[in-house]
Amino acid sequence: MTAGPDAGDVLTRTVTQLSDADSLERVTEIVAGAVRSLMGAEGATFVLREDGHCFYADEDAIEPLWKGRRFPLGSCVSGWAMLNRQALAIPDIYVDERVPWDAYRPTFVKSLCMAPIRASDPVGALGAYWSEHHEPTRQEVRQLQVLANSTAVALENLELRGAIVRRIDERDDLAQRARELESAIHSLVHDLRSPLGAMMGYAELIAEEDLDEDKRRAFARTMVEAGNRMGDQIDRMLALYRVTNRDLEPAPVDLTALAREVGEGLVAREPERDVRLRVQDGLRAVADPTLTRMVLENLVGNAVKYTGRTEVAVIEVASGGSGAGLTTFFVRDNGAGFDPAEAARLFRPMTRLHAESDFPGTGLGLASVARIVERHGGSVSGEGRPGRGATFCFSLPSA
Repeated sequence: MTAGPDAGDVLTRTVTQLSDADSLERVTEIVAGAVRSLMGAEGATFVLREDGHCFYADEDAIEPLWKGRRFPLGSCVSGWAMLNRQALAIPDIYVDERVPWDAYRPTFVKSLCMAPIRASDPVGALGAYWSEHHEPTRQEVRQLQVLANSTAVALENLELRGAIVRRIDERDDLAQRARELESAIHSLVHDLRSPLGAMMGYAELIAEEDLDEDKRRAFARTMVEAGNRMGDQIDRMLALYRVTNRDLEPAPVDLTALAREVGEGLVAREPERDVRLRVQDGLRAVADPTLTRMVLENLVGNAVKYTGRTEVAVIEVASGGSGAGLTTFFVRDNGAGFDPAEAARLFRPMTRLHAESDFPGTGLGLASVARIVERHGGSVSGEGRPGRGATFCFSLPSA
C-alpha cells in the first residue's frame, strides 16, 4: 500500500490539530492516527525516549502492539532510529538484524518504517507497520519524517505552554504570598502592641517615687519578659524574611546527624521531662544546610513543645520514601495534636492553633518551614488529631 494522494491534506490537518493540543496524551493520539492514515498502514505507534528506554506511549493498529511497554533503547527498531538519528524502512522484518524478531512474531507486522522525532536530538520515534510485505517508498519515508518533525514542534510547544502555566502559577503564588505577608505584618503589629503596652505601663509605675523595692523589681522583671517576647517576634519575622530572600547554597546534608544534634539540644533544656527522641539512620538530602537546620529546629522544637503535657513524649524523625528526585521526611510526636479541619491554616504566617496560655509561640515557625521547603522544590503538609499527636511531612532534593 502507498500513501494516498491526500497526503498533503493529512499533514495540514494534523499540524492544525497539533497546534491546539494541550496535553501529551492528545499529541500522541493525533499523531498515531495521522501516521496510519498518511502511510496507508495497518498500524502506527508513538514512541518516547525515557531514561535509556523506548516507551511505547500510544498506538493506532488493527491489533494490539506494545502500548504502555518499555524496551531498552538498543534492543528495538525505534531505539535504532533515535540512536542513529535517521529514518529507516524495512520491507521484511525477518531478514533485518535490527529487528528483535521474538517481539514481533506474536504481532501482525511484516514490514515497517520508523522515523526519529527531532532528528538533531531525538526525543522519540514514529513507526508505521504493514501486515503484508510492503516496501516503503522514499516519498513515504520522507512524509513520515515530516510528520515526526511536526510532532517535535508540537512537543516543544507543549513544553513551552507548560512553562508558561508554571510561571502564571508562580506569579499567582507570589501574589498570594504577598497577601499573606501583608496579613502577617498587621498581625505582627498587633502582637507587638501588647508587650509594648505592658512595658510602657510598668515603666510608668517604676517611675513613681513611692514604689517599694520589691514591686519595682517585680515590674522590672515583667518588663524584661515582655521585651523578650517582642525580641522573639521580631527575630522570627526577620528569619522569615531572610528565608524568602537569601540565595540557596545546596550541599549534601546528613539529616540524621542534624536532627539528633538539634533534638538532643532541645531535650537537654528540659531535663525534668521524659522525652524519647528516635531518629532513623541514613537520612540524607541535598539542600541548604543552614535552612535545613531551621526546618528541623522548628519541627522538632514544636514536637518538644506540644508534648509538654505528655507523660512520656515520643518524637520520631524518619523517611517517608522518595520519588521524582525528592525524598520525604517526617517529624511525628504523641503530643497535643490539632483539629484536622485547621490543617490548611498551619503554614500561614502568624497563625496559631492553640492558645498562647497553653503553648506560647509566634506563629511563624511553620510558615518558615513552608518557605524553605518550597524554595527547594519540595512540599510540606501536616496531619493531626486532638490529643493524639501530629505528623509533619516535608520533601527535599534527594542525595
